[in-house]
Amino acid sequence: MVAMNNITIVGLGPGDPRLLTREAWEILTQASEVYLRTARHPTVDAPRDVPGLRLVSFDEVYEQTDAFADVYQTISARILDLATRPQGVVYAVPGHPAVGETTTELIQQGAAARGLTVRIVEGLSFIEPL
Repeated sequence: MVAMNNITIVGLGPGDPRLLTREAWEILTQASEVYLRTARHPTVDAPRDVPGLRLVSFDEVYEQTDAFADVYQTISARILDLATRPQGVVYAVPGHPAVGETTTELIQQGAAARGLTVRIVEGLSFIEPL
């Protein structure tokens, strides 16, 4: 069972599913739904076959919005809204959630303002393999 936080942000690593942390894998495979900043990441294919797991991406936001700043604001606002549900929200991002991930910063700021909890589940960033 996934620990109850309002928001759990999971790092998907640099792209090779074998580089997912054990903690990230456990959260992804025990959640009933995971929101993805983007489904265009090779690691997303790894948990697709988990029975009962619903994966929801924000790729349509990229397609409908011209400026990245607006994309990140929209995604962050949606995650913050989802966090108010009793089950909270699991949100997965490429790489490490705290390395160059604007949505993580925006979510943390918004969560603090609303009194919501945020758990960061580390992943390898794109830097480590280099």
